[in-house]
Amino acid sequence: FYTPGFEGDGIVLTQNSLAAVVGDWGRVFVSVALSLFVFTCILYNYYLGENSLQFLSRNRVVLMIFRGLVLALVVWGSMQDLSTVFAFADITMTCLAFVNLVALAMLFKVGLRVMNDYDDQRKAGIQQPVFDSSKFVDLDLDRNAWPANAQAETAADKMAAQAQPQR
Repeated sequence: FYTPGFEGDGIVLTQNSLAAVVGDWGRVFVSVALSLFVFTCILYNYYLGENSLQFLSRNRVVLMIFRGLVLALVVWGSMQDLSTVFAFADITMTCLAFVNLVALAMLFKVGLRVMNDYDDQRKAGIQQPVFDSSKFVDLDLDRNAWPANAQAETAADKMAAQAQPQR
Protein backbone atom coordinates (compact mmCIF):
# COMPACT_ATOMS: atom_id res chain seq x y z
CA PHE A 1 0.00 0.00 0.00
CA TYR A 2 1.15 3.53 -0.69
CA THR A 3 1.63 5.46 2.50
CA PRO A 4 2.26 9.21 2.09
CA GLY A 5 5.51 10.20 3.74
CA PHE A 6 6.90 6.63 3.75
CA GLU A 7 10.59 6.68 2.77
CA GLY A 8 11.29 2.97 2.24
CA ASP A 9 13.85 1.54 -0.12
CA GLY A 10 12.99 -0.17 -3.40
CA ILE A 11 12.86 -3.71 -2.06
CA VAL A 12 10.44 -2.87 0.75
CA LEU A 13 8.23 -0.98 -1.69
CA THR A 14 8.28 -3.92 -4.10
CA GLN A 15 7.47 -6.39 -1.33
CA ASN A 16 4.61 -4.24 -0.03
CA SER A 17 3.20 -3.73 -3.53
CA LEU A 18 3.21 -7.44 -4.32
CA ALA A 19 1.79 -8.29 -0.88
CA ALA A 20 -1.07 -5.85 -1.49
CA VAL A 21 -1.99 -7.68 -4.69
CA VAL A 22 -1.33 -11.37 -3.95
CA GLY A 23 -1.04 -11.54 -0.18
CA ASP A 24 1.80 -11.99 2.29
CA TRP A 25 3.50 -14.71 0.24
CA GLY A 26 4.45 -11.92 -2.20
CA ARG A 27 7.02 -10.65 0.30
CA VAL A 28 8.56 -14.12 0.54
CA PHE A 29 8.56 -14.46 -3.25
CA VAL A 30 10.43 -11.17 -3.70
CA SER A 31 12.97 -12.18 -1.04
CA VAL A 32 13.61 -15.60 -2.61
CA ALA A 33 13.77 -14.17 -6.15
CA LEU A 34 16.19 -11.46 -5.06
CA SER A 35 18.36 -13.98 -3.19
CA LEU A 36 18.56 -16.23 -6.27
CA PHE A 37 19.36 -13.23 -8.48
CA VAL A 38 22.17 -12.09 -6.18
CA PHE A 39 23.58 -15.62 -5.87
CA THR A 40 23.64 -16.22 -9.63
CA CYS A 41 25.20 -12.79 -10.25
CA ILE A 42 27.97 -13.54 -7.76
CA LEU A 43 28.60 -16.96 -9.34
CA TYR A 44 28.68 -15.51 -12.86
CA ASN A 45 31.05 -12.70 -11.98
CA TYR A 46 33.29 -15.10 -10.06
CA TYR A 47 33.35 -17.43 -13.08
CA LEU A 48 34.36 -14.56 -15.39
CA GLY A 49 37.04 -13.39 -12.98
CA GLU A 50 38.55 -16.83 -12.47
CA ASN A 51 38.62 -17.60 -16.20
CA SER A 52 40.28 -14.27 -16.92
CA LEU A 53 42.80 -14.85 -14.15
CA GLN A 54 43.62 -18.34 -15.43
CA PHE A 55 44.15 -16.89 -18.91
CA LEU A 56 46.64 -14.39 -17.50
CA SER A 57 48.36 -16.66 -14.97
CA ARG A 58 48.29 -20.36 -14.14
CA ASN A 59 49.75 -19.64 -10.70
CA ARG A 60 47.72 -21.44 -8.01
CA VAL A 61 48.68 -18.91 -5.32
CA VAL A 62 47.21 -16.07 -7.37
CA LEU A 63 43.99 -18.07 -7.79
CA MET A 64 43.74 -18.69 -4.04
CA ILE A 65 44.28 -14.98 -3.33
CA PHE A 66 41.49 -14.18 -5.81
CA ARG A 67 39.14 -16.64 -4.12
CA GLY A 68 39.92 -15.17 -0.69
CA LEU A 69 39.35 -11.66 -2.02
CA VAL A 70 35.97 -12.66 -3.48
CA LEU A 71 34.89 -14.19 -0.16
CA ALA A 72 36.05 -11.11 1.75
CA LEU A 73 34.15 -8.81 -0.62
CA VAL A 74 30.97 -10.89 -0.32
CA VAL A 75 31.15 -10.73 3.48
CA TRP A 76 31.99 -7.00 3.39
CA GLY A 77 29.16 -6.28 0.94
CA SER A 78 26.62 -8.14 3.03
CA MET A 79 27.41 -5.97 6.05
CA GLN A 80 27.55 -2.58 4.31
CA ASP A 81 24.87 -0.06 3.50
CA LEU A 82 23.43 -0.53 0.02
CA SER A 83 24.62 2.89 -1.15
CA THR A 84 28.20 2.00 -0.15
CA VAL A 85 28.05 -1.26 -2.08
CA PHE A 86 26.67 0.49 -5.17
CA ALA A 87 29.35 3.20 -4.93
CA PHE A 88 32.04 0.49 -4.79
CA ALA A 89 30.42 -1.30 -7.74
CA ASP A 90 30.40 1.96 -9.72
CA ILE A 91 34.12 2.46 -9.09
CA THR A 92 35.02 -1.11 -10.08
CA MET A 93 32.84 -0.98 -13.21
CA THR A 94 34.55 2.27 -14.21
CA CYS A 95 37.94 0.57 -13.88
CA LEU A 96 36.65 -2.34 -15.97
CA ALA A 97 35.38 0.08 -18.63
CA PHE A 98 38.82 1.73 -18.86
CA VAL A 99 40.51 -1.65 -19.28
CA ASN A 100 38.04 -2.57 -22.02
CA LEU A 101 38.58 0.76 -23.79
CA VAL A 102 42.34 0.19 -23.79
CA ALA A 103 41.80 -3.32 -25.20
CA LEU A 104 39.52 -1.93 -27.92
CA ALA A 105 42.13 0.67 -28.85
CA MET A 106 44.78 -2.06 -29.09
CA LEU A 107 42.50 -4.22 -31.29
CA PHE A 108 41.41 -1.35 -33.56
CA LYS A 109 43.87 -2.13 -36.41
CA VAL A 110 42.97 -5.83 -36.42
CA GLY A 111 39.26 -5.06 -36.35
CA LEU A 112 39.65 -2.60 -39.21
CA ARG A 113 41.49 -5.22 -41.31
CA VAL A 114 38.79 -7.82 -40.70
CA MET A 115 36.04 -5.30 -41.45
CA ASN A 116 37.78 -4.26 -44.69
CA ASP A 117 38.01 -7.93 -45.72
CA TYR A 118 34.27 -8.27 -45.11
CA ASP A 119 33.56 -5.11 -47.13
CA ASP A 120 35.79 -6.33 -49.97
CA GLN A 121 33.90 -9.63 -50.11
CA ARG A 122 30.57 -7.78 -50.24
CA LYS A 123 31.86 -5.53 -53.04
CA ALA A 124 32.97 -8.65 -54.94
CA GLY A 125 29.34 -9.80 -54.94
CA ILE A 126 29.56 -12.43 -52.22
CA GLN A 127 26.17 -12.47 -50.51
CA GLN A 128 27.37 -14.16 -47.34
CA PRO A 129 31.02 -13.26 -46.63
CA VAL A 130 33.10 -15.83 -44.75
CA PHE A 131 36.09 -15.21 -42.50
CA ASP A 132 39.14 -16.86 -44.09
CA SER A 133 41.94 -17.16 -41.54
CA SER A 134 44.54 -17.77 -44.26
CA LYS A 135 44.29 -14.05 -45.12
CA PHE A 136 45.45 -13.21 -41.59
CA VAL A 137 48.47 -15.46 -41.05
CA ASP A 138 50.13 -12.85 -38.82
CA LEU A 139 47.34 -13.16 -36.22
CA ASP A 140 47.50 -15.77 -33.47
CA LEU A 141 44.28 -17.58 -34.39
CA ASP A 142 43.08 -21.02 -33.38
CA ARG A 143 43.13 -22.75 -36.78
CA ASN A 144 40.65 -25.40 -35.56
CA ALA A 145 38.11 -22.73 -34.68
CA TRP A 146 38.86 -20.64 -37.79
CA PRO A 147 39.70 -22.98 -40.70
CA ALA A 148 41.49 -21.47 -43.69
CA ASN A 149 38.57 -21.93 -46.10
CA ALA A 150 35.37 -22.57 -44.19
CA GLN A 151 33.16 -22.56 -47.30
CA ALA A 152 35.20 -25.28 -48.99
CA GLU A 153 35.11 -27.41 -45.84
CA THR A 154 31.35 -26.93 -45.52
CA ALA A 155 30.85 -28.02 -49.14
CA ALA A 156 33.10 -31.05 -48.61
CA ASP A 157 31.17 -31.98 -45.45
CA LYS A 158 27.86 -31.77 -47.35
CA MET A 159 29.17 -33.96 -50.16
CA ALA A 160 30.50 -36.51 -47.67
CA ALA A 161 27.15 -36.58 -45.88
CA GLN A 162 25.30 -37.11 -49.16
CA ALA A 163 27.67 -39.92 -50.16
CA GLN A 164 26.87 -41.91 -47.02
CA PRO A 165 24.07 -44.45 -47.46
CA GLN A 166 20.75 -43.47 -45.89
CA ARG A 167 19.34 -45.80 -43.21
